[in-house]
Amino acid sequence: MTRRPTERPAEHGLAADALAALGERLGTTPALEAGEVPTLVWTDGPTVAQVEEAAREFAPETAARWAFRRELSESSVALGALRLAAPSPLHCGLPLPVTPESVAALWRDTPLPAPPTPREERLVHALLYEVHDDHRANRVTPRQICDGLMVRGVAALARRMGLEAGDGG
Repeated sequence: MTRRPTERPAEHGLAADALAALGERLGTTPALEAGEVPTLVWTDGPTVAQVEEAAREFAPETAARWAFRRELSESSVALGALRLAAPSPLHCGLPLPVTPESVAALWRDTPLPAPPTPREERLVHALLYEVHDDHRANRVTPRQICDGLMVRGVAALARRMGLEAGDGG
């Protein structure tokens, strides 16, 4: 993912200390990205709606000119992909495609990080380990994580981790 340079918050009507205070209140570290429309960006943490509301309470005139975007950490993408790929009675036995867009939609109204079950925690670790290894990279994209899961499947990861079908929730 290519980011534009981060701007100084004061250039858009909010001092750096006010941006830090907003981040502290929300429990996240937001950054202000440069662009035609300044964009407040953070990873995981509160939902876009929660941040918009807090920013508008904090600095209504300034926040009204901003866009808001929550990015997902690798762990949140992997957990979301695993939850989407898990079979349910509604799937009729057919696997659902797991995409970065479907993962983002899953988490849209959920503050993150979402607590994984012990089984999910082990599967997230296995998936991320294998995708990082596949790409020989310290960072991987949501697309690479989703594609890695679709190629392997949840059952193969579970077998590799020594997990039975119902282990750990």
